[in-house]
Amino acid sequence: MTILIVEDNATNALILKRLAGKVTDEEIVIEADGSRALSLCHNTFFSMLVVDQMLPGMSGLQFVKAIRMLHRYDDVPVIMVTADQDPKLRETASATGVTGFLTKPVDAVTFRDLLAAHVGHVPPPRVAAR
Repeated sequence: MTILIVEDNATNALILKRLAGKVTDEEIVIEADGSRALSLCHNTFFSMLVVDQMLPGMSGLQFVKAIRMLHRYDDVPVIMVTADQDPKLRETASATGVTGFLTKPVDAVTFRDLLAAHVGHVPPPRVAAR
């Protein structure tokens, strides 16, 4: 299985990838643009998504809404990591389908614990009957 990190800041993406690598041996892919990440999700099944809220192409919330419309992503954990301090964002994110929410700067232990709680808990994608 593979984890997708959608983060436009290269330094933050590298930090998240390294932290995730301490929790799992799964392949970790980074994409900086929300629209390109969505295209990737159409072509590749990811077992977990880590998404920044402020992205070029589309917001993290828009990305999550689009992902949740793909039924094979119904049960895939989505962790939102954001510098946005709007108190309503967490509530909106949860209603959109985000399963974990962290604000930047990310606490390494909290991030690893959150990933560890979700790694390996995703069934394979559903295949539509013909």
